[in-house]
Amino acid sequence: MPWMLTTFMVSLKVVKMMAEYPFELDSFQQAAVVCMEKGESVFVAAHTSAGKTVVAEYAVALCEHHKTRAIYTSPIKALSNQKFRDFKMIFSDVGLVTGDIQLFPEAFCLIMTTEILRSMLYNGSEVVRDLEWVVFDEVHYINNAERGHVWEEVLIMLPSHVKIVMLSATVPNCIEFADWVGRIKNRKINVVSTLKRPVPLEHYLYTGQDGKTKKDLFKIVDMNGNWQEIGYRKAADAKANKRDIATNQGRQGGGMDRGDGANRGRGGQARGGYAGNTGGFSGKPTGKNDKNVYISLIDFLRTNEQLPMVVFVFSRKSDEKKIRANFLKPRKRPGSVRDYSLEAFFAQCINRLKGSDKKLPQVHLMKELCMRGFAVHHSGILPILKEVVELLFQKGYVKILFATETFAMGVNMPARTVVFDSIQKHDGTELRMLNAAEYIQMAGRAGRRGLDTTGTVIVLCKQPKLVEPGQLQMIMMGKAAPLVSQFRVTYSMLLNLLRVEHLRVEDMLQRSFVESASLREGPKRKSNLEKAQQQLSALPKIDCQMCDPGEATVSPIRQYHDVLVNFIERKSDLWSRLASESAMDKRLKCGRVLLVSSAHHSLQNQLVLLVKEIQGEGKRAFQVLVPCWESESNFDEQKRKADEFLRLSKEVRLSKSGWKNRASLKD
Repeated sequence: MPWMLTTFMVSLKVVKMMAEYPFELDSFQQAAVVCMEKGESVFVAAHTSAGKTVVAEYAVALCEHHKTRAIYTSPIKALSNQKFRDFKMIFSDVGLVTGDIQLFPEAFCLIMTTEILRSMLYNGSEVVRDLEWVVFDEVHYINNAERGHVWEEVLIMLPSHVKIVMLSATVPNCIEFADWVGRIKNRKINVVSTLKRPVPLEHYLYTGQDGKTKKDLFKIVDMNGNWQEIGYRKAADAKANKRDIATNQGRQGGGMDRGDGANRGRGGQARGGYAGNTGGFSGKPTGKNDKNVYISLIDFLRTNEQLPMVVFVFSRKSDEKKIRANFLKPRKRPGSVRDYSLEAFFAQCINRLKGSDKKLPQVHLMKELCMRGFAVHHSGILPILKEVVELLFQKGYVKILFATETFAMGVNMPARTVVFDSIQKHDGTELRMLNAAEYIQMAGRAGRRGLDTTGTVIVLCKQPKLVEPGQLQMIMMGKAAPLVSQFRVTYSMLLNLLRVEHLRVEDMLQRSFVESASLREGPKRKSNLEKAQQQLSALPKIDCQMCDPGEATVSPIRQYHDVLVNFIERKSDLWSRLASESAMDKRLKCGRVLLVSSAHHSLQNQLVLLVKEIQGEGKRAFQVLVPCWESESNFDEQKRKADEFLRLSKEVRLSKSGWKNRASLKD
């Protein structure tokens, strides 16, 4: 079948490769290359830094050899910019098209965000006509609630002649997703996956707070992925000891009272806990404690040759605030060759800005930080500054990088160590723990292939108590979230589809990933229906005069059914007319007892008592009491059903227990 899936590992047997590499390809890379040589689409699922980019490069090399065009898409502009630099060093004719800039848009290989490709498809761009391969990097971004639907739209609208390369982190339902793509494109999708991580990770908890405790680093997950209970207990004990020491110092330094003017300040009580003249301990880390934690950690990592490191902070404001307060001190004039070369490189890059832009506070801050070996990377940084930071980090000038979550989205900048300032983030709705997919994506930046035997992942423990071990195991060792459809119909999509002649809104809905289950279950349902029909036809015919008296007369059961339906309809119409009369409204007073029947709630002539009238929007509403006898076995079932039912054109809302149940009666 055209959408059949294949999961396999083969050795590379290609007569002449379109691209050569100075290293031996891994087995999953070899399998993907074999599929592409056959002209077949592939879905590659592998861990971060496993080498999925090799597959993308080979697809571009095939297009260069065939004199066709290739498009590489990414979810963020930072990744597009980096891939443009990387591909420019391999292929001569490469272009970049993002919302910020367009460089060489006529090139055979175009790097762009997924939204740009969607616009090209809606507009019928000529680029699509000569297109042979499209590479979707970080395709697991389809889970993004705000932008995930863009990937579905693009995959649905791609012409049938275009071959697809999808690169993703390890996900549990990669075959299901590839099956959907194969069905809507009517072609075979080869699934190539690997669970091997090129550089295994070790996870630690860091409880150090100053120079005396800077070595308090405890391993909780080893390189084989095994949980280390001993390490967690040691970290918990170390945290408890620090809490006791801080409490005792607070009592000695300032006590529970504020004291007089001479004793206030450091000796007074800290907000949220005890404090003494050596700094305090509180439920929330203070700025000074936060600074001490980072200074002790950096000193420890530098001593043990664990730099460079990336610190993930889940707030742009906190990102810059931490680095300003902790590391921005007066600097001496450059005296080394490194300082002079770094200043010259920075000045050369900044010359692309206009005169007034060169004096922006952000430019000055970034220069001062880079001269000290620090940098900040988030979406609020100027694009040229982000590019400078990425280049300096890759060259080894920047040793400590504070970044937000977007830095982990495919940007190829591995570090020796990854540090989590916290494992909680605010997702726009609530403050929650990181899930396994988010943690694994960021932790995967630890470990440089070919340079490090293991990658180090450190979680800072700045709160009074450690996170529960069950939560840590779920975050660090849990499975990645499956790919889930975020498809939705928007006004923009409807208007754009009006310009596309060959695709209707109904077609878009039917081909969406959310409908893939129905498409996949179609043959099975058809088979079950045929089996049921065969079983029905095999049953012996029952001769019943009551059910089938003959063609001349109507069966008594049918007559009873018709009369009952007619009675219910007339009864409902009659009571609706009575309820609309003003006399009925006058009778609906507090204290009135009504009989209510509802087949939906298994109520038959149920007594309800009108207790209180509620002011509604143009309608009368009442609170009622519903009795519940202990002998009634169906009451629990009634509670689990919907809260509304109809009777006399009134809506009664049932609640939970006995005569204390409250309900609403609305006109």
